Amino acid sequence: MPTADVVVIGAGLSGLSCAAELAERGARVFLAAKGMASTHWTHGGLDVAAPDGAATPRAGARALAARDGHPYAIVQGDLEAAVTAHGGRMRAGGIGLVGSLDTPLVEIPTAIGALRPAALLPDAQAGAREPWGNDGLLLVGIDRYRDAWAPYAARNLAASGWPDGPRDVRAVTVRLDGLDRLRNLNARSLAHLFDDPAWRSRALRAIAAAVPPGTWRIGLPAVLGITTHRQVLADARAALGPSVFESPSLPPSVPGMRLFDVLREAILARGGRVQVGFDVVDVERDDGRIVAIHTEAASRTLRLAADRFVLATGGIGGEGIRAGADGRLDERVFGLAVSAPQRDAWFSDDPLVPHPLEAAGIRTDDELRPLDPSGALALDNVHVIGSALAGMHYLAERCGDGVALASAHRVAAALAAARIAA
Repeated sequence: MPTADVVVIGAGLSGLSCAAELAERGARVFLAAKGMASTHWTHGGLDVAAPDGAATPRAGARALAARDGHPYAIVQGDLEAAVTAHGGRMRAGGIGLVGSLDTPLVEIPTAIGALRPAALLPDAQAGAREPWGNDGLLLVGIDRYRDAWAPYAARNLAASGWPDGPRDVRAVTVRLDGLDRLRNLNARSLAHLFDDPAWRSRALRAIAAAVPPGTWRIGLPAVLGITTHRQVLADARAALGPSVFESPSLPPSVPGMRLFDVLREAILARGGRVQVGFDVVDVERDDGRIVAIHTEAASRTLRLAADRFVLATGGIGGEGIRAGADGRLDERVFGLAVSAPQRDAWFSDDPLVPHPLEAAGIRTDDELRPLDPSGALALDNVHVIGSALAGMHYLAERCGDGVALASAHRVAAALAAARIAA
């Protein structure tokens, strides 16, 4: 029967970061998760805050903190320390993090040729946000790889009116050795091929031979290795120029896999435990507190007892919150009250405006402990972090990663301090 100081439920950015910091601060931590969560879908950088009109992530977070009920109203003060700690973990794991809360938000290209604002990116993606000057952009597609469409993206970018963008946008498609023998050619399988030094050398030579004359900044699908990413990136820059960059394509997200692996290793290196793939099936309670949770296991349920529990299961998009046919929203682990619009306001007539249910989540006190509908404390030893928190449109405001990190840091620091004091 495993016991811990803290059990973290959920393996997204918030849960992994909270567990890593708790382990770094000496707590016995157990992370339990139903699945891999959002890391394997997202771009691997940090969307801290980019509401309309914000010039930097810090300015965006301050603007959102002024909105009634937004999570940044509670955790914005934790953002600096949280981003600094995250950057340290990424550097230690060989990914790197370029930019800061005061780095200007600039438009960078997506895999389909749209533009998105960004300031904090993994080292491998940072070339996309440097000033273009007289550089052109050459997008490289890989023959038979169907999750990144270089010609389509180049056409869209060329027609986008990209402010301060490259002088020209073009695309080439390159045939790489041995791909015709693979039945399932996805980002992960390509990244593992790039991990092989011999195959990588041939692939980089083929890509270099396809570059037309001129000054080009080269955008590649985000497949430059998983286990040896740092070396693969160095070799790509030596072969294709120092400003070569990765552009995330459709899931599975290789940058997200790298991020997950770095954070998981940070937990394990400090004695924490990680269990992914088994859902919570039962909860033990005693007088307003959680005593233990039970998760699925191979032959019987596994009981996890702890002093504190951190809920990092996500919102409506990550199935941390579920909607019933009766119009009621339920938090799926502890049955916490969900703050959300009434059912007749769940849907918008305009598909381009933020979805009303995106803001659904758990209301908390300043210690991020959940509240009941009357505003009273619901569970004394549970804390809620990440996109399970109510009040943000994390896609439209581009604030999900920042809230995840800041809320994780706030809870981890507070729980570690309480444990030392006790």
